Amino acid sequence: MRFASAYSLLGDPGRAATAAMETLLKKLGGAPDLLLIYATESHATDALISCVRGLVPGTPILGSTSCGGVMTEAGFHTGPDGAIGLLGVKDPGGAYGVGSAPLADDPFTAGATAVEQALVASGRDFESPVIVWCCQPPGREEAVLAGIQSVIGPHTPIIGGSSADEQIAGKWREFSTDGVLAEHVVVSVWFPTLSHGAAFQSGYAPTDRTGTVTLADGRQVLEIDGRPAAEVYCGWTDGEVPSVQSGMILARSTPTPLGRLAGELDGVPMFVLSHPAMIGLAGDLSLFTDIAEGDQIVLMRGSPESLVKRAAVVVNDARAAGGWAGEQTRGGLVIYCGGCMLHVRDRMDEVAEQVAQAMEGAPFLGAFTFGEQGAIVDSSNRHGNLMVSGLMFGG
Repeated sequence: MRFASAYSLLGDPGRAATAAMETLLKKLGGAPDLLLIYATESHATDALISCVRGLVPGTPILGSTSCGGVMTEAGFHTGPDGAIGLLGVKDPGGAYGVGSAPLADDPFTAGATAVEQALVASGRDFESPVIVWCCQPPGREEAVLAGIQSVIGPHTPIIGGSSADEQIAGKWREFSTDGVLAEHVVVSVWFPTLSHGAAFQSGYAPTDRTGTVTLADGRQVLEIDGRPAAEVYCGWTDGEVPSVQSGMILARSTPTPLGRLAGELDGVPMFVLSHPAMIGLAGDLSLFTDIAEGDQIVLMRGSPESLVKRAAVVVNDARAAGGWAGEQTRGGLVIYCGGCMLHVRDRMDEVAEQVAQAMEGAPFLGAFTFGEQGAIVDSSNRHGNLMVSGLMFGG
């Protein structure tokens, strides 16, 4: 099982795809058995996928748009004309398949349909995959995960990220072998021949500000402890997020998301985060995750330093989970929240360098997403915000 990454900052999507693919094919020594593509919104055109397919017509493809750029072991790649990043997996002894389905009004069925298609495409549709990698637009991730799990069960790790754009303007797209898609679930199933390890964490720590959601609707928190949610949240932040203003608060709330305890790992509490996105006129708080009445929430706090360091920590934890201590790390994938990336954008070269060191120089591809998916505590698959999800291979 071999990996290779490549990237391009060329502005023309077709030329960028061709240049990156030619580099990847040289490194990999032939066509990959699975190809992952992450690219900025400017490159989400039919030329991107058609040029790739022209070079590797039999290779299954998946991926999505990434906010601001991509990263590989060669660094953080961004530029005025956009960016494209590739990771090729060559594993003749393994099996891989890609499936997709439109979300429409039924994300649960879309998740189930996409993974069923992927299993058929892999040729091992009567087995549970070792890993599922997923891509979907932000908005209904929990239902998509539930749909995938309805087919494969709850114990297969589902890892990935939600597609992203530059201005939260709905220009995010998903990629599959069929082309550039809008509002689709795209998943790949993996039956690899190497050991893998995964980790899903945030760079935030809990504070002593806690409460109970007493009124909620989907992704809106209406009340916390019987009081208007925005009033409580803004009080918890000591005025860093002012409650008197309605509207978008994503940038202001990035240092202070809400957390829900997912469990403990070696005595360390593990949290899934929700990013407060907007304050409504009625004092409600909109999130980028589902929330339910009765949920116990805690104000989390992160610093630029913790966000810069966290990606490498996740890589090291994923490597440790893989159990190949003392053996070579071969390659991997990193999903890093787009909101975190924007918050520490001037230090993303450090992030990429630290990840490359943790990977021991092995090929990897990193994307910046508007929602992260991973397995926390006994492969419990979750959707969160402002988090890092990593998948590593070695041995």
